[in-house]
Amino acid sequence: MKNKTLVTGIAALSTLLCSHAYASSTTISTKYEQTFRENQDYKVKFGVGHVFDNDIGIAFEHQRRWRDEVSGRPELAENLFGLGYTYTLDEAKRWSIQPKIEYKFNPGSETARPMLRLNYRLSDDWRLGARYRYEYQTFSEGGGVRSRVNRFDGYVGYALTDRIGLAWNASYAYVLGDSGSMYTGNSDRWEHEFGAAYRVNAANTLALTYKRKDETRDSATYNAGKNNDAVQVTYSYRF
Repeated sequence: MKNKTLVTGIAALSTLLCSHAYASSTTISTKYEQTFRENQDYKVKFGVGHVFDNDIGIAFEHQRRWRDEVSGRPELAENLFGLGYTYTLDEAKRWSIQPKIEYKFNPGSETARPMLRLNYRLSDDWRLGARYRYEYQTFSEGGGVRSRVNRFDGYVGYALTDRIGLAWNASYAYVLGDSGSMYTGNSDRWEHEFGAAYRVNAANTLALTYKRKDETRDSATYNAGKNNDAVQVTYSYRF
């Protein structure tokens, strides 16, 4: 039987809490992400998450960021806290649902992100999932309109072998009312993530994610009208 934890993990590489919890465990992860066009963007992330025996999970991620020609050293980009719970819907454990709340602190702003994810184990090899997330900016330095965003995600995970897993995450988001715009210059955007993970052993996993982004607004200072895609490398240690 192919490793279920591997498939579940890479199907949501942007999160620290697994979609299915089989026993109490702690995961520590480090991530490096960068873009490749002009004014390149670099991010370093450190996260830790724990899933308890009762399927409640907690997580924290710290992110630092720097850009060419803007800042020459890593600066605070984000602190993220998460709390989630996984509930199995059937005896065969094919269906599960996960309510979760995240709260993130960015320089000059804070955002609450409640969400609900539905997971389905199609077979020992395939996993499917869908998620709705609502983002509400609770604090904005200097006042003004606080952004509100609806986001919808679809997940597909496949265990190629006992050690190698593949994943695809499609994401669509749009702003509500007159609460701002996306980096596209419009009220909505599409993004895709393509991931591959290699389970070195029961504790160590390496993953590579390619992030395909929509075109940046034509009036942007950097990368105007271009797809400023990114690549992320992840190392996770689970115990």
